[in-house]
Amino acid sequence: MRVAFALWPNPVHLYPMVPLAWALRAAGHEVYVVSHPALATMATNSGLPFVPVCDEAAMPVPMGPGNAYTEERAKVELITAALDLPEAARERWNIFSQFLLPSMWDFNPYQGDAANLPAMDGLVEFFRGWRPDLVIWDPCFAGAGVAARAVGARHARYTGPDFVGWCLDTFEEITGRPGAPAVDNPLAETIRPMAEKYGVPVDRETMLGQWTLNPMPAAINWPVDTTMVPVRWIPHANAEIIPDWLYPLPDRPRVALSLGLSMRSYMTTGWEYVEVLLEALGGLDIEVIATLNEKQLSAVPRVPDNVRVVDYVPLDQLMPTCSALIHHGGFGTTIAAATSRVPQLVVDFLEEDVTAVALDGGVAATRYVVAPTTVGFVSGPGAGDVIDLSRPSVEKIRAQVTRVLTDESFRHGADRLYGDLLTAPSPTDVVAQLEKLAQPSRFSSRATDRAA
Repeated sequence: MRVAFALWPNPVHLYPMVPLAWALRAAGHEVYVVSHPALATMATNSGLPFVPVCDEAAMPVPMGPGNAYTEERAKVELITAALDLPEAARERWNIFSQFLLPSMWDFNPYQGDAANLPAMDGLVEFFRGWRPDLVIWDPCFAGAGVAARAVGARHARYTGPDFVGWCLDTFEEITGRPGAPAVDNPLAETIRPMAEKYGVPVDRETMLGQWTLNPMPAAINWPVDTTMVPVRWIPHANAEIIPDWLYPLPDRPRVALSLGLSMRSYMTTGWEYVEVLLEALGGLDIEVIATLNEKQLSAVPRVPDNVRVVDYVPLDQLMPTCSALIHHGGFGTTIAAATSRVPQLVVDFLEEDVTAVALDGGVAATRYVVAPTTVGFVSGPGAGDVIDLSRPSVEKIRAQVTRVLTDESFRHGADRLYGDLLTAPSPTDVVAQLEKLAQPSRFSSRATDRAA
């Protein structure tokens, strides 16, 4: 069986899929990662063959949701206003419309010119030559669903929580009511130019895949009208030489502080809160490992003596040595801590609009977009708490960190969260299901076709 992993070029999008790609390769299947050439080094360092879908000169490195896209955002804002969403739905819709959609537009411009899709044309061209049996694609690389159908391959999204699917269901429910506003479906308008170019229908299968591989436990998912295939998220990052300070473990508790690779890649401002975090941690009898770079430390006049600053260390190496993790609310970071049964403190700005985040070319603020979802996931089983930096207090932060380190209930909550992860089958266990769903016998005549 030939399997393509087609994804948006960022390590946060690649790393969750790597264990599943390894599992498929270990079962004897041919696997390629297919993306913009910016992902080439990260993919090959993870031990996976890589196929670039375009030349970097023809398609610059995408910038993600921080790109302005002024006209496109304005059109989607009109759609949002016309839908008159209930309060409970707005947060999820805003994550979809202000972050996930603009990421898609880097490769599939909204209502764009079908003649100017270099990466998507390259994706179809490669698929036509290689003829994959199965395409597993990232929702931010939405044209991959079109490319899969254009060559007759089976295809599935890899996502969770499913913001895109939930918002599409919400859009269809609202616009299907009598007297509902006649507005464009923003997801459909994102992929329509490519779909029409390659004769693919713009329907739910093209937008959401034939099924969805979901690596998140049930507690963080929402009901979505799609066939769901659960798979356990195994933490992965590119391997590094284990640093000499990692072992032996210190005599006092070790606390990690990680604020996200994606955040520091895209945020140019909004790191002022790092100073108050380090000041608070500096007053505790703990060892702190802070994975921060110069940008994140720009507002810090002095790093406390008990804080070791490292630019990067893989969390799957660091977490087993820690008693707690303070982080920005990213799903990958959360799962890394949960897998090691480590209590968590999620940094959030509870008085700030969830759609506001400090991105290059975007609006200036500091909140990580999925932090509220992560907070609920962590706090639900009692595995952690939220540090509200809307009104930062050194004393309050110290009290919260101390409580998480000393109150055994948080360790028990972390155990429960780990137990939730184990309810999903491992990537190895999912391989047989994917083999059945992909039906590779459809391409049994491939060699004969080529010989002819």
